[in-house]
Amino acid sequence: MNKAFDHNGTIVSTSRPVKQLKTVKKTVLIDSADRDTIKYHTNGDVVYFLPRVYENVISVRLKSATFPRLFTETSPGAVTHLYATSSNGVDFRTTVGMITVDAPVGNNSETAVPHYFLVELEGLNKSDETTVASERSTLVDSYYARIPNVLSQNAESGYFINYNDNTEEENKAVFSPAIGKLDRIHVVTRLHSQQNRSGFIYWTSTGAVADGSVETAAGSNYSLVLELEMLENGFDEFSSFETRIHNREFGSYGC
Repeated sequence: MNKAFDHNGTIVSTSRPVKQLKTVKKTVLIDSADRDTIKYHTNGDVVYFLPRVYENVISVRLKSATFPRLFTETSPGAVTHLYATSSNGVDFRTTVGMITVDAPVGNNSETAVPHYFLVELEGLNKSDETTVASERSTLVDSYYARIPNVLSQNAESGYFINYNDNTEEENKAVFSPAIGKLDRIHVVTRLHSQQNRSGFIYWTSTGAVADGSVETAAGSNYSLVLELEMLENGFDEFSSFETRIHNREFGSYGC
């Protein structure tokens, strides 16, 4: 036990740590390859279980992310899917990649390549957006992050969409009061036109092309790096103690 003494060697008081409410940060990597592929065949609408239960979360920040291209010269890197067509489950697996079911995001006159796409984190969205065709109301807390369609400049490893909040806009959601427990995250990737849960986009190793054939597209999975900020009870770094020695002031000793 630490003890404090005055100038005569008399114990004044023991040190007493001060309890404080602090914030701690934790980085979490989410890779779409880690999903349950039996339940979620595509990576456009997936629930990911986190490695631990995070408590008293006050903010979630998207530090960085990597996505495959939205299109390539030979086959689409991303495919749009409508919920009304089929489910993202067993029924859909038999027709994945078929152009009659999914519309490719390609570089042609019928499907223009979007300049960005959106990421939803169900229950964590804090961004609003206007509605398509100027409907009567806007969408509140409809998406979490906007990802610009900016490709990396590393041609040797293959072009990919690279997001980093040091160079792009910050995507951070703040919660007050804090989230009590967070053990899973529901991620949806979609276009601005796929509002009100009407559809999503996904990246697959089998992409539909104009002639209806199927080609293999490399780099079909994406990754998200999230920073979680949490409240935590702790103690101050330095213990405090009392003493009988007062601060000396000018004039005390005839100065």
